[in-house]
Amino acid sequence: MTLANKLSRLVQFRTVSSFDPSQEDDSQFEAFVESLPQLFPQVYSTLEFFKIGNRAILYRWKGKDPSRAPVLFCAHFDVVPADNEGWDYPPFSGAIANGAVWGRGTQDIKGQLACILEAAEQLAPQGFIPDRTLYFAFGGDEEVGGTRGAAAIAAWMAERKVHASWLIDEGSPVGKNLVSFVNKPLALIGIAEKGYMDILIETKGKGGHASMPPAHTALGNLARAIATIESHPFPARFTRTTDGFLGALAPHARFPYRQVFSARSILAPLLLSAFKAMPSTNAMIRTTCAPTMAQASPKENVLPSSAQAVVNVRILPGETPDTVLARIQKLVAPFGASASLKSKAFVVDPSRESSTSSEGWQALVSAAAQVFPDAVPAPFLFTAGTDTKHYREIADDIYRFTPFVQTQEDLAAVHSSNEHVSLENLERAVGFFQHLMRSL
Repeated sequence: MTLANKLSRLVQFRTVSSFDPSQEDDSQFEAFVESLPQLFPQVYSTLEFFKIGNRAILYRWKGKDPSRAPVLFCAHFDVVPADNEGWDYPPFSGAIANGAVWGRGTQDIKGQLACILEAAEQLAPQGFIPDRTLYFAFGGDEEVGGTRGAAAIAAWMAERKVHASWLIDEGSPVGKNLVSFVNKPLALIGIAEKGYMDILIETKGKGGHASMPPAHTALGNLARAIATIESHPFPARFTRTTDGFLGALAPHARFPYRQVFSARSILAPLLLSAFKAMPSTNAMIRTTCAPTMAQASPKENVLPSSAQAVVNVRILPGETPDTVLARIQKLVAPFGASASLKSKAFVVDPSRESSTSSEGWQALVSAAAQVFPDAVPAPFLFTAGTDTKHYREIADDIYRFTPFVQTQEDLAAVHSSNEHVSLENLERAVGFFQHLMRSL
């Protein structure tokens, strides 16, 4: 069976996770896990397998040298919901067409999970034994926080005093034509990840009939508070990660960017202004605040006695949830608004910035050079969230990288319609993970 057929089968399981576990179809998650021994028999005859709770699976490939710290390969097998609208092929069909596998999870991130297992599936019958122990850690609830998946695996490891040198999880791709000033593809290796929090903004008012309104209603005050948040963004600054990103690109950038990037310590204000111009680059240089939800009166002609909005915040390394909340509280206070955490359970501190001189970084760069020889390796700030937050005490360094060549159009399909991965990308990713496993 080809890898495309294996991934197609995995996509057909509707492993849609939910913040309310009662809304999940447990049978689909169980069937997904139960299909793996048939799809990857060499893995199951060679590696140890552990099922941890009902949303986590772990494989251990014992290495020849137990004195060396292990390495983790991570992914997740849950997906976000999908209906049929806008899809060329149904989202859970796993259709193989036009040189690609189509469906929810092909990019995020069943494709990466399948490639990790396929790399081991091909290496095991060759008699390959890794020098150090490798773990494959796959959670089934990353899209809703990872508490039953990655967190359970991390707890299992901590209980057994397993500490890894480094790990790789989903992340940025080998970006093609993502920036105009470098003609080569970029192997964007995430060395840091933004934090996460949702802030509830609330105002109070006097209810009553809308025909006799006060000067400012609760909703009006809420609107002014939200407008103030948007008009007072967090200060822009370069982190060590973004500075390293520009440094890596400088030798390959065209004029005048090469000169500007090389002199970035002097021209930082100019560069920051340029980064502010696009949402994708603006997110790399500041903590972002996005008002996403609001509610007030239940009826058109009734004054609201209260109004609420939710602001989704992604926290740049160097800030903390406490400093962010304090700033927002100060901004909205003049409008009689309060700011508080919507849910403490879903607050995530920004990650530390991993090394670009460690053995993990060198191994990733070397494997990328083997499979993507034209790509420029660059440290990158991953602005979305991953399961890596649960492994911060389990590994010295954490890297986020998906070894698929992708354009902006490809990336736009993640969590959207027509998500797909090319057969060529699957083949390259298997090669990448094999190079990585052999090098460790």
